[in-house]
Amino acid sequence: MKKSKFLKVFSSAMALSVILAGCSSSNNSGSKNAPKAKVEFKTEVDNGGSAVDGATLKYGILSPTPLTGMWNPIFMTQATDNEVIGNVVGETFSTDDERKVKQDNEDDPVKFHLDREKKEITFTVHKDLKWSDGSEVTAKDIVATYELMGNPKFKENARYTNAFDLIEGMKDYHEGKADKISGVTEKDNKTVVVKYTEIKPSVLFGEGWITSVLNAKQVAEASKDFSKFAEADLNKKPLSYGPYTIAKEVNGESVLAEANPHYYKKNDVKVKKIEFKVVSPAQASSVIKNGDVDLLGNVTANVWDSSKDLKNGDFVSKPSYYLSYVGFRTGLWDKEKSENVEDPDSKLKDKNVRQAFELAVDRDQINEKVFKGLRFTPTGSGMYPPATGKLQNEKATAVKKDVEKAKKLLDEAGYKDTDGDGLREDKNGKKVTFNFAIRNTGADYDQALADTFIKSWKEVGLDVQLVDGKLMSPKDFSSRLLAGDKSIDIFQGAWSLGTNPDRSSMLGRKTPLNLYRYTSSTFDEAFKEQSSDAMFDDAKLKEAYNKFDNLVADELPYFPLSWDTDLTWVNKRVKSLNAEKLGKGQQKLYALELNSQESAK
Repeated sequence: MKKSKFLKVFSSAMALSVILAGCSSSNNSGSKNAPKAKVEFKTEVDNGGSAVDGATLKYGILSPTPLTGMWNPIFMTQATDNEVIGNVVGETFSTDDERKVKQDNEDDPVKFHLDREKKEITFTVHKDLKWSDGSEVTAKDIVATYELMGNPKFKENARYTNAFDLIEGMKDYHEGKADKISGVTEKDNKTVVVKYTEIKPSVLFGEGWITSVLNAKQVAEASKDFSKFAEADLNKKPLSYGPYTIAKEVNGESVLAEANPHYYKKNDVKVKKIEFKVVSPAQASSVIKNGDVDLLGNVTANVWDSSKDLKNGDFVSKPSYYLSYVGFRTGLWDKEKSENVEDPDSKLKDKNVRQAFELAVDRDQINEKVFKGLRFTPTGSGMYPPATGKLQNEKATAVKKDVEKAKKLLDEAGYKDTDGDGLREDKNGKKVTFNFAIRNTGADYDQALADTFIKSWKEVGLDVQLVDGKLMSPKDFSSRLLAGDKSIDIFQGAWSLGTNPDRSSMLGRKTPLNLYRYTSSTFDEAFKEQSSDAMFDDAKLKEAYNKFDNLVADELPYFPLSWDTDLTWVNKRVKSLNAEKLGKGQQKLYALELNSQESAK
């Protein structure tokens, strides 16, 4: 079960001069009133033809940066590396349409069973599961994986979270107070029982347990010297129990994966070789045209726009977990308390002012023109996009641009233009400037989008300037936001939302990733409710998260800008592919078939 454990901060992105063009058949799921991108795509292609043997699938990874070569399904730190190792190992645990883990699935590499009364998860290794060297996958491998996760000497471990502290004995082990994790026990050669002090509903979404297995011998070797951990065979030449093994690597550029002869479902593997290759966004259109890739995911609006008329393949899409937003810094990070606290000097304490910022912006126009119709305006808080399935709030609506209402709210907040220069003074009659942070990705479209926001806000009398008078470097943007820089009032960022619907890592009182530094007792109560036993009931889970969606939209620590279309290019030599099923693990990459030895051009 591959899912994002960490939320990522992104910048805005596309040229303002773009004109909306084209449309095709719809694929959006959800209610009839659910928002949709102006440009829609089919979810599947069927190119027909007869399957050929011996052909290599060419899998493109769209990225301006090279692969790092960290082939560890748990501890990799770059999404592009996960594109490789995630498909080499495959999913260990299957999930349902809401991406909750399926229980007692005998066909999975490792069976998952939750006993809420005993507060235990039992993992049972499939009897036929073997490593790529032919040795059996055993309970010792699972135990070793948990011990590596909690190893106190593994100082660079970015994957350990306090959710693992709920495993009995894990915190003591992680702090070096115990030699073993008392709550992780080997029942027999194929079975491990993990005992918890508390079972939260989020466990069904993969929180607080490890969703892949590492080889115990490779773990032991890698753990001898953590200063050389990245170079260990565990990460460079890992044994695999999945459909493929890594056969060859061209440093930073490509990886050749070959079928694992010991895979427990080896007869289901139709594509015997996959070549993973990095594709620069600047070269993507020519790469697609020349047939240098059969699949290319995460296609951007610019790549689509320059490739949409090509005849050697099709674009297909699936719902995305992406959310971009404009955030308001209302608080500070208290290092001593390790929590977010209110900033008495924040310019955005007044909700009326925050609402005015939102109402001044025509998000529909930005998404249609700037992002070429591939993005669309979210409803509610935006935290539960169509990809979340049944958890999406069908009753939520999107706020529309309303200049007069924005002006009225600012008047009520005491922000009035007292000197006739067209810009409002604050309620004390003093000049007020709001500092806006947005990243510079190296192209001029960030500036164009920033100018659009600033012009929109000026229309209602708000004086907004870029932080330091310019777009920020990505490094500076991230470090200053994480530090709670008081010189930043507003910022434009984005989240790649995880499949776990719990958003406390984004808005919690104790999380440094709450970049808005916004806190409220109502949020505290909502998070408490969301972690209660009642959330094991699907109807109550939906009710709680729909209520939370409304709550966040009302309190407005940020306003949502865009939901996205997750777009994939499929060359015509791929017989058939369904983007939604592939994304949910219902169609397997290894089961795809090719109808030609060469890609269509």
